[in-house]
Amino acid sequence: MSRRHESPRTVRIVAALLAMVWIGAGVAALIAGVTVQRWLLSLAGLMALWYGVIWLFVARHGRRLTTREALTPWRLRH
Repeated sequence: MSRRHESPRTVRIVAALLAMVWIGAGVAALIAGVTVQRWLLSLAGLMALWYGVIWLFVARHGRRLTTREALTPWRLRH
């Protein structure tokens, strides 16, 4: 679907739901990785947390991010 056919409200709702799922999975993986002392699982948890934070930025802005914006979300312009 092209960007001109996307509703900002729909993008925000879907992005917020995806952010909740990714952050929840990241926290669970991080806790499990630390508990059983598996560094690879902990690394996957951190990556899932990062992906959830990116989805939070998408929900905040109401549009899909470019690749550069997704890699450096702290540099987004308002």
